[in-house]
Amino acid sequence: MVTYLPDIKKRKKNIKYLTPEESEMIRDCLYDTGNHLSARNRALGMLLYFTGLRASDAAKLRFEDIDWEKDEIHILQHKSGVPVNIPLSATVGNAIFDYIQNERPKSENPQIFLCGYPPYDPISGDTMWVIASTIYKAAGVRQTKDKRRGTHLFRYHLATYLAEQGISQPVISEVLGHEAPESLDYYLAADITHLRECALSMEEFPVGEEVFSL
Repeated sequence: MVTYLPDIKKRKKNIKYLTPEESEMIRDCLYDTGNHLSARNRALGMLLYFTGLRASDAAKLRFEDIDWEKDEIHILQHKSGVPVNIPLSATVGNAIFDYIQNERPKSENPQIFLCGYPPYDPISGDTMWVIASTIYKAAGVRQTKDKRRGTHLFRYHLATYLAEQGISQPVISEVLGHEAPESLDYYLAADITHLRECALSMEEFPVGEEVFSL
């Protein structure tokens, strides 16, 4: 009798996403040096928003991971152990440099981002969640209990935005540091209407010029 039953299609979970309005408000907040965001939180927000780095990798970023001459970030991803090279835009680089020069506590620790109080230990994953919440609050978005405010929203946003621009899955996977293009499927589970709502400039996202010749 089971053979007569229709196949039940597996439903894909629709991921949480940033609306165009939320994305613009967050971006404006990160650019606004007159608000109450600290230089550290602003730099980390820039990293998450413009590069799609996982929070764990952003938190563990070391001085040796940044090639200032070539404007690149080279890391071994904490989750997968896969190396990834990410272009460092002037926007993100300047924010990191501002933190290092003007706010970072004096410390010999090789990790860039430290807690703001003694003994100035490197920040943790829990701290990253708090930082993301601080950015959402400063931007005035996602302040109700039903709204997700985690760091992964920035990563989802970059993936879906690049997909909407017609960038191929292998290239997006490379940007996000995935080992296989199919790893991207979860990120692209948002429906096409949501994808088409994204309409930001490509200039500050980490995709090389060769992408547009595909």
